Amino acid sequence: MSKSIVAAVQWAPEVLNPVAGGEKAAAAIAEAADKGAQLVVFPECWLQGYPYWSGLAPTDPEYQAFRQISFETAITVDDHALEPVYQAAATHQCTVVLGLHEKEGGTIYCTLLYIGADGRILGKHRKLIPTQAERLVWGRGDGSDLDVYDTPVGRLGGLNCFEHQMAPARIALSGMNMQIHAAAWPGHAFLHDIIDASTRHLAHENACFVIVAREVMSPERVPDTFPLSEDAAGHWHGHGGSAIIAPGGRYLVEPAYDRETIVSAEIDLADIAVNKWFFDGTGHYARPDVFQLRWDKRPKPAVDVLDDA
Repeated sequence: MSKSIVAAVQWAPEVLNPVAGGEKAAAAIAEAADKGAQLVVFPECWLQGYPYWSGLAPTDPEYQAFRQISFETAITVDDHALEPVYQAAATHQCTVVLGLHEKEGGTIYCTLLYIGADGRILGKHRKLIPTQAERLVWGRGDGSDLDVYDTPVGRLGGLNCFEHQMAPARIALSGMNMQIHAAAWPGHAFLHDIIDASTRHLAHENACFVIVAREVMSPERVPDTFPLSEDAAGHWHGHGGSAIIAPGGRYLVEPAYDRETIVSAEIDLADIAVNKWFFDGTGHYARPDVFQLRWDKRPKPAVDVLDDA
């Protein structure tokens, strides 16, 4: 079947509470599935919420408090907090793309977790380059986990936020014949035009469907356990902007702003063919005799142990 329904969740996160976040994600999957969705995409690091606090000065006591709690609430992908998400994916036979703060050792990563319709992990991708203030929050991915997965709705890949500005990353996904792209972003208003331009361009460039997932956020949604100064409160604003885009760049669902919602649309993979006919960037429109992408997909651990085995 080439047709399916896909969805993007534009709900406010449970700030720095992965257990409540996992339960809320499961509820969102169930609601999307009730609308017929077979693929559900969440915003960047939605499970614990985007680090809007990172816009504060690093010496600010509030920054330091949020930094500490962010470390304590970052999780591994086998954490019990994710069990409701895995169960919801299996129960509703839904493929899920979930953003979260993932911890390994002493480093936090901005990770996209891919979950199959059977509730099992397909893979994960760590953001390659955190942007600006994010560099004091997250480590860098090594590129070994950028991949495309066969799912019941099509070949699925994705990127976090300003990874969409990395042309080699887009080309790498195109080279793996991606049909559906999960575009995970935060809700900053200054990103609206950037996201419109970059995601619609990607839909044309890679001849794929793009599901844009963004969150809404406001100071009132921050739990009382995290008292905010007036200066800090000014950073906690997310306006959404989730949308669904067809190959070629046409909106199937225009960006939705300033409300909690789940946007959904029917897609038809047969629509990809005409766009590939015009432009296949890693096929008939490629010029490898002039330009080539060199991608080192090997894992790059800081400690590489060699032993007799």
